[in-house]
Amino acid sequence: MHKPLSFKLILLLAIVQGIAALPLAFNWVQIGADLFGQGLLLLPLVGAVAVMRGLFISVVALLYLLFVVGAFLGKSWARWACLTAVIVTLLLVLSALAQGASVLQAIAWSVIPVILIFYLFSQMGRDALKGA
Repeated sequence: MHKPLSFKLILLLAIVQGIAALPLAFNWVQIGADLFGQGLLLLPLVGAVAVMRGLFISVVALLYLLFVVGAFLGKSWARWACLTAVIVTLLLVLSALAQGASVLQAIAWSVIPVILIFYLFSQMGRDALKGA
C-alpha cells in the first residue's frame, strides 16, 4: 500500500486541523459551564449555547480524525467525512466572522480546510481516496 507523499501530507493536515480544534471546543464547553451557575435565566441559556457550540466543534474535529483513519484504511466514506468536516468548518468560520472575529483568525482556521477541499476535488485526490 504505497501512497503518494501528497496523500500523506493531506492526512497530516487533517490531523493538525482536528487536533487544533479540540482545545477550542474544550474552551467553549468550559465557558458554557462557567456561565451555568450565574444569573437566573439569561446566562445559563448562553452557557448552554456555548456548551453546544463546543460539542459541535468537537464533533467536527472528530470528523477530521475519522477522515484520516478512513483514508488510511482506503474506505470510500472517508471522502464524505472530510467534505462534511470542511464544509462545517468553513460555515463556522463565516459565523465567527459575522460575530466579530478577526479576519486573521478566520484565515488561520480556513487555510487547511480550503487545501483539503481542493485536494478532494483534484484528480490526484480522487485517485488516492478511491475505495479499496
